[in-house]
Amino acid sequence: MADKCRSNSRLRELVNLFLSRPLVTVPLGAKLLKVTPKAVDLMLLQLGGALPRELTGRRRYRAWGIV
Repeated sequence: MADKCRSNSRLRELVNLFLSRPLVTVPLGAKLLKVTPKAVDLMLLQLGGALPRELTGRRRYRAWGIV
């Protein structure tokens, strides 16, 4: 993961956010990481196979967590 990240990437902080909270939404991640919601979506795609499980099953107002 570290070799594919830019030096200013917030991907590590996103992973730490998932480890510290039971439920994470895109707006919450954007607010806490001080990035745009689109940036959070792109970081989730970067996680690939390590993607946390989506807990809501909805297209809008999605939430993820580690189960």
